[in-house]
Amino acid sequence: MRGDQDQVMNCTTAQFDGVIAMIRPEESWVAKWQRNDKHAPGVYAVRVTGQLPESIVEDLEARGITVHSRETDD
Repeated sequence: MRGDQDQVMNCTTAQFDGVIAMIRPEESWVAKWQRNDKHAPGVYAVRVTGQLPESIVEDLEARGITVHSRETDD
């Protein structure tokens, strides 16, 4: 998405609850609990409201990346 502002806008939302900041995700029990222990260090939303556009989901899946919706998990 680098350099493609339209793609960034399509995949970004201000509708989220809470944040987690992780320095060493592989050692963090919070990262494991949130299933983020394999991600890069950074700041992540706890819960995001909304869905990715279908074209983005198809592109990710074509690259072998599975998209999991957590919207029904409460």
